[in-house]
Amino acid sequence: MIRFKTVNLMPMVLRWWKPTKEEWTPILLDDHPQFWRKQVDPTTGQPWKKLSPGYAAWKNQVAPGNPILRLTGTMLDASYIYTRGNKFLVKTTPYGASNQFGTKGKPARPWMGVPNISLNQLPPIAWKHITRRYRTL
Repeated sequence: MIRFKTVNLMPMVLRWWKPTKEEWTPILLDDHPQFWRKQVDPTTGQPWKKLSPGYAAWKNQVAPGNPILRLTGTMLDASYIYTRGNKFLVKTTPYGASNQFGTKGKPARPWMGVPNISLNQLPPIAWKHITRRYRTL
């Protein structure tokens, strides 16, 4: 699960936060499919580790032509980002975390993160809501 949160925000200042995070959430999720198509980590651009030869052969028989991390499509299609308090959380399949962070027998293939294209869109949205809130004080 990917998490980031804001800390030490005074309650008076938080009036901008709710509309900001509501606008940020779809951006954070909508930017990810392009990285799945490229099979790269969205935050670094590094290619995902190749599948082991045995798993790659099995996958080619079961789901020929599907890229890494795409067998049924459930993980990408069913994943979503939501907020709880000051945190952004990712809800995904039970195996989403093992793909993101790796396990003892499987390398990490980070598929969720905050890519630069998202980071470029977030500050103007926050600024819009911050300035709107202060104009109404």
